Amino acid sequence: MGSQFVLHDDEVLDKQSASVFEVEQPPRAAQNGKASLQRLKRPTVDVFIGEDKEIMSLEGFQSPWYKQLLFVVLGICTFGLMFLISKWSLKVRTALRLRHCPLKEASYVRVTLQEGRVTLHPVEVLQPSPAATHPYLSTQQHPDLLAEAGFPVQQRLLEFRCGRYFYVEESDTFMPVPNVPKAFNMQLQASAMRLAATQDPRVLVDRDWQLTDRQQRYGTNDMKIPVKSIAALVANEMWHPFYVFQYFSVIVWVAGDAYYTYAVCIFVITWFSIITSAVETHQNMKRLADIAHFSCMVEVLRDGKFVSMPSQTLVPGDIMAIVPGTLPADCVLLTGECIVDENMLTGESVPVRKVPYSTSVEGLSYCADKHSNCTLYGGTKVAQARAPGCGRTSSYASFGLSPAAAAGGCALAMVVRTRFYSAKGQLLRSILHPRDSSESFVSDSLKFIGVMLVACMGIFIWAAVVLAQLGADPSRIVVRFFDMITVAVPPALPACLTIATVFSIGRLRRNGIYVTGPHTITLAGQLDVVCFDKTGTLTVQGLELQSIVPVNNGRFEPAASDMQQLPPGIPQLMASCHGLAMLGDTLVGDPLDQKLFAASGWMLKEAGHEADYSSANARQHLALVYPPNRPAAGAAIIRRFEFSSQLQRNLVVIQTGAEQVGASNGPAAAATDNLLGSMAPGPLLIELSQGGGQPPAAAAGSSGEPPGIIVYAKGSPEMIKGLAQPSSVPPDFDRVLAEYTKEGLRVLALAQGHVPAGLLPEGALVKFSQQQLEAAVPLQLAGLAVLENPLRPDTAGAIEALHKAQIRTAMVTGDHVRTAISISHQCNILPPGRPVLLMDAAPANGPITSSPVALSVLYPDGSVNHTVTRASVLPQVMMGDLECAVTGKGFDALLTAPYDQELLQPMLRRGAVFARMSPDNKQNLVELLGSGLQVAGPGCPKLGSHVGFCGDGANDCGALKAAHVGVSLCEAEASVAAPMTSKQQSIISMITVVAEGRCTLLATYQIFQFIVAYAMAQAFATNLMYTRALQMGNYQYLIQDLFYVTILAALMGYTEPCKTLARAKPVGRVLSLPLVLSLVLQIGVLVAFQIVALQALYRIPWYKPTYGTPDLRTYQAPETSVIYLTCLAQFVILAAVFNKGHPHRLPLWTNWGLLISMILQVAFLIYSLFSVDPFTIKVQTLEGKDPPTGLPNAFRAGLLVIMVVNAVAAIGAELLSRWTLKIIDKVKGSAWYLRHRSGSDPVLQQGLLHPALLSSGGSNGPAGGLHVPTLQPPSGAALL
Repeated sequence: MGSQFVLHDDEVLDKQSASVFEVEQPPRAAQNGKASLQRLKRPTVDVFIGEDKEIMSLEGFQSPWYKQLLFVVLGICTFGLMFLISKWSLKVRTALRLRHCPLKEASYVRVTLQEGRVTLHPVEVLQPSPAATHPYLSTQQHPDLLAEAGFPVQQRLLEFRCGRYFYVEESDTFMPVPNVPKAFNMQLQASAMRLAATQDPRVLVDRDWQLTDRQQRYGTNDMKIPVKSIAALVANEMWHPFYVFQYFSVIVWVAGDAYYTYAVCIFVITWFSIITSAVETHQNMKRLADIAHFSCMVEVLRDGKFVSMPSQTLVPGDIMAIVPGTLPADCVLLTGECIVDENMLTGESVPVRKVPYSTSVEGLSYCADKHSNCTLYGGTKVAQARAPGCGRTSSYASFGLSPAAAAGGCALAMVVRTRFYSAKGQLLRSILHPRDSSESFVSDSLKFIGVMLVACMGIFIWAAVVLAQLGADPSRIVVRFFDMITVAVPPALPACLTIATVFSIGRLRRNGIYVTGPHTITLAGQLDVVCFDKTGTLTVQGLELQSIVPVNNGRFEPAASDMQQLPPGIPQLMASCHGLAMLGDTLVGDPLDQKLFAASGWMLKEAGHEADYSSANARQHLALVYPPNRPAAGAAIIRRFEFSSQLQRNLVVIQTGAEQVGASNGPAAAATDNLLGSMAPGPLLIELSQGGGQPPAAAAGSSGEPPGIIVYAKGSPEMIKGLAQPSSVPPDFDRVLAEYTKEGLRVLALAQGHVPAGLLPEGALVKFSQQQLEAAVPLQLAGLAVLENPLRPDTAGAIEALHKAQIRTAMVTGDHVRTAISISHQCNILPPGRPVLLMDAAPANGPITSSPVALSVLYPDGSVNHTVTRASVLPQVMMGDLECAVTGKGFDALLTAPYDQELLQPMLRRGAVFARMSPDNKQNLVELLGSGLQVAGPGCPKLGSHVGFCGDGANDCGALKAAHVGVSLCEAEASVAAPMTSKQQSIISMITVVAEGRCTLLATYQIFQFIVAYAMAQAFATNLMYTRALQMGNYQYLIQDLFYVTILAALMGYTEPCKTLARAKPVGRVLSLPLVLSLVLQIGVLVAFQIVALQALYRIPWYKPTYGTPDLRTYQAPETSVIYLTCLAQFVILAAVFNKGHPHRLPLWTNWGLLISMILQVAFLIYSLFSVDPFTIKVQTLEGKDPPTGLPNAFRAGLLVIMVVNAVAAIGAELLSRWTLKIIDKVKGSAWYLRHRSGSDPVLQQGLLHPALLSSGGSNGPAGGLHVPTLQPPSGAALL
């Protein structure tokens, strides 16, 4: 067995890019001197990453006993009021109970985020175990040496947002534990080399002190989400400020006016809301906790043996056996192969094949998110795990592997990420702690309510002066003051504002769209840009092979779809150059590979099955492919390089000839050769061979590569063209490729290279990396595979609908840019007949001083102009005369600092096609279009738009999570990949989401307007009665509040969205001109007609003004009757006026519930107006018809006319508001305004867009692709 190894901090910091690692023997126990101790520093896990960029500041606090005592005394003296205030205000709680101190002494840490949110968290002090400090020295014998070497006596832990932060004295702050230990790449590569060389898992043993340290740093591998009991949630919810205000309201009503009926109703509704909210929160958190929590027994390699232990004990770096079942952590596969179902994580229903880690494919910088081919993600299910070769599972059993795992077959993997650092954990963190949206609805609402409260108090001061003059008791005036507060802030406001979202969730569910993030519904109503994946989203799922265009002697031959008409090498290439695997009798893997393999007509037999050939000296193989019933004519796949999105190709090495194939030692044997062969020889390899570990290839001793070895490659045409010999590439290659891509067809290039004897050095087939093999073997272009991926039938119509709705669309795909442009033309993302500006990376052999981005123009006839200049094309792009398409390499070049603002702005504002984009590119694009990159350098731009993304979930998880609204088209009912999942496999679901978002947002605004206007109407009416020492009766308030306003507000949210999207979206804020102007005009109408109704009362011949008693308990009077009836009419009028349908909601009469309620309420109003019976007299406390206080029929009829005129005036006020907004929009479109505005817009400052173009239409409309959200005039009139 090879020697055990220790990695040091300086190796991590100084040799991160090295491919060969020095491995030294551990120092002897006698070498305890200061010099050797300095060499053996803390383990690599202690190397933290930089500070968390989301955190603005960290402040330390302690909790002294005297402050705790003072706080208790203060709370008792204020009858608990200070307890409530400190519960609501973190600033007050911190000031009263805590004392500021250095972070290293803190018991609590106040965390201030960049977004402004402030939270307080306790600090936990961890005492390290003896094994966690040093493997040879104890803290009692050598405290000075340990302290100097950086081994602290204790650790201070801060847990924040499911992450762990440790105090670092050198930085005097809490540093986050990295998702992956910083030295993990070195450990992974060293472990892979040792395992490949020796096939002995015991070489992977780590020292126990490193293991204990990692366990302390990363904690247990258990995603625990605390779920409070319903009783605890009720106890916490009941002291919410809103509910405390309702308690206050109930006390005022009962104590001041004996208003028992409505007080009981509000009290019951309040506690119903509290309990319902607590139960719903408990169920949601429990459901999320059930998804998060998972534990099982795993086989982990510890101390040279496999030990069965709970999955909670796993830490990064552990070696575990992979068996069928759910994975407890993110792992990188070392040996064997796995078939994994990732449906829960990505929404992708097709099982995927995982292969062992290889630096020749993944490179030296392994990343779990980027290198998914060899990464097993926690929470996904392993459907099949294959052992690493014949006979090796039994050898693992000798190391303690359980008989069940040994008998069933298993693979080996190294744990990468645990807890909330895993891919599943990070998605759960995004659900638990969503980023704050830019919506300001809550803050604007509070401001508006504050203004309304001040206005009501101003009116009350006028009424209080009059009451004092009338001799009212001061205590009654104080009670009326508190009562006025309850009138100005309606208790039913929060419940009414959430009802529209509840109705929307139900409607979306009926359409097959499941919502896990309700806050995204209203965000969908504000979308400016929607990005679409292509394959499986805009186009149908799967590809159809149209034809193969063979190449012979550097010339294209006629295309053929019959395999019999093709050269024999092409069917063999299609049958072998893939990453497919068998799951039972089912072929699983990439759908494209499946389609090509099925077209070849060949059969696949994987290693591990009984072989048809038996040669003791045969080369190991991964799988056997052969024509039906002709195994002897088959080929063995002996080396496989999986497809890489970075390399845009995959490559295999096959061996032909029955006499050369022979028996196999299984897939893991060749995978081991991959691992070993991809490493350059170095001290480690020399050490292993000295220790008895012989690389299998080196032991073969062959003097050359035998005949029948062929290298096949398949990938993007531009990549394969660069690899193939120039003589094999037809001179019209680009023209033929352009013809196919122009039709929207997907094209793959095929290449092959024969390996004659003596071409490669000894053992090169198993030692060379992919790049080395491609450079050593001359590849010949074999042909082009042309595949068709037709559009979905409803794609073009959906894109057109989004354009008409002023929503910009963009395609973000991994396909060739020409194919993407062609599909974009077909689906209306790009208008037909307009040239396209291409932004690509500049050639590597270009001048050093030139721009890293090359510009060219693609014309409709397929010709390309490469000699364009920025000055000539960028203004045309911004004016809409040129469209814009960007490649993945060009996108990367644009994001390389220093940022080229001159190109970035046109790309962000006008880019419609983004091709050859990797998953990371997609996420970065969504962030740039929205609030900016999460990790960006100074000067990095952002568009600031509301961005939606629609994809199939497989490669789009990052973009779906980064978007304001992510819609995943998958079969899963609920996936953590996106806040919305649609079972409807069509982008029509995005139309549905946008329509629901606009409808819900508008309904929320309208309900808010209605509630505010109702409160102001009631407040003014109440104060108007106070000026005569009168008050409306309790049942009058009950009927107004419960049977009119509450029912109307609740049913207003039930109106469904329009079937078609309107051109303009709703306004984005409550404090916007359209909403405020409309609301102010309506309040003015309400006040005016209440005064008009009283003036009409004064004209009754026998009328005499009524003044109540000083105790303000006079309820029945002509004035109260008139105002009460007028208010009932005004509430119905407000509901009708504010419940506008067009353009985002269906008309009022389609809401049957609201319509019937309004009809019944109008009927009740007419009954109360003209009837005189015990109910109207005793319950509603209305006056009769006889003098001296009665209301005659003529007056009642006149009052009805006043109500009708009130309705007409309310409609007129809305029309006036609309006309005013149109005038303002015209002013904003004037030349003067545009000239004034051009001085503040960065694009106009650069001269990229002339101000006059902002108001132009025609070809620059949204159907033509132009949509610059920050430059367009506001769509305020759309709301009205």
